[in-house]
Amino acid sequence: MPEETSGGAGRRAAPGAGDSPDRTGARDPRNGARVRHRAGQASVTVKDIAALAGVTPGTVSRVVNGRPGVGPRMRARIEALIAEHGYRTDSSARQLSTGRSSTLAVVFPLQASEMALHHTYPELLGAIGDAADAAGHDLLLISITSPDKLDRAVDTLVRRRVDGVVLPAAGPRDGVRAALVRAGIPCVTIGHRATAAGSWWVDTDHDLAAAELTRRLIATGRRRLHLLNGPPQVAACTLRAKGFRTAAAEAGGVDFSESHADFDEHAARDAARALLSAPTPPTAVVAGSDLIAAEVIEAARSEGLRIPEDLAVTGFDDQPLARYVVPGLTTVRMPLHDLGTEATRILMSSVHDGGRQRRHLVLPSEIVVRGSTPPGF
Repeated sequence: MPEETSGGAGRRAAPGAGDSPDRTGARDPRNGARVRHRAGQASVTVKDIAALAGVTPGTVSRVVNGRPGVGPRMRARIEALIAEHGYRTDSSARQLSTGRSSTLAVVFPLQASEMALHHTYPELLGAIGDAADAAGHDLLLISITSPDKLDRAVDTLVRRRVDGVVLPAAGPRDGVRAALVRAGIPCVTIGHRATAAGSWWVDTDHDLAAAELTRRLIATGRRRLHLLNGPPQVAACTLRAKGFRTAAAEAGGVDFSESHADFDEHAARDAARALLSAPTPPTAVVAGSDLIAAEVIEAARSEGLRIPEDLAVTGFDDQPLARYVVPGLTTVRMPLHDLGTEATRILMSSVHDGGRQRRHLVLPSEIVVRGSTPPGF
């Protein structure tokens, strides 16, 4: 590459005299190529790296985007030049050329402050973030707290060209998943086993866990069982009810019943008190959450019932309070970290193959036995 001149044609500029002060240069000793850039501008371009390496810009692009077609020695040389000269890709240009942004999104139905205090979302989000980072993706958090914010959220996801979305709380009655499908954005749900075409999900075995709790309670001699479940529109609660009914019906000779309460301290307290103040209260309660179970234990004390001698109680989720209520609460531990990790893995696989394969996964939960159930449970 010819040197720049200053003054008349053919006169070489003296060092430091003729060169403009806003130009810098670096020469590759292997081929003499020089990279120049103006102060305040991006340092180097893909063409500069190509000139230094003695290859075409297309070859550099293949290395930058991780595509095949470049030998290991040349790939290593280009990568070294990229690191040496601080080359950074233009994310907008990369999005246009590849159709991908290397960004995943998580859409929650809560304010960010509420999500931070939730008993399951922080661990899920941490696992999703770790998995996305390991795959070289950034993570975008979107909050949809009312139906009127749905269109704006989807517009944001489209404009940001996110590669896919994880939905940790999408249910059959909300329109988030359907809106994403219409927008052509791949998504995977956690905890909702969607059946529509193009649905990918990961869940845990709520039904099997509830059935196992029920069988164990019956095995300890309990014959009046009650499921104090969460809201019936919650997919996990529907599965837990199915497992409870199946196990109780199979046992025979068991009286079993159900009621519901919101996942709210006051609603759970009212439901527990109404249940245990009945003339013939149950001898075992399978609660739809640890919070509901804790209110059942408190209501039992008010009624003079001993735990677990008079009333056995189990919960779901293994929240911290399960360890601190007295006696400690037997409950079901959800594989939250694995749910987040696997949801991200499924999403990434679906993005790469264009969603041609159905991907559904059910992960096992774990029953944690504490003092709220009798010996032999």
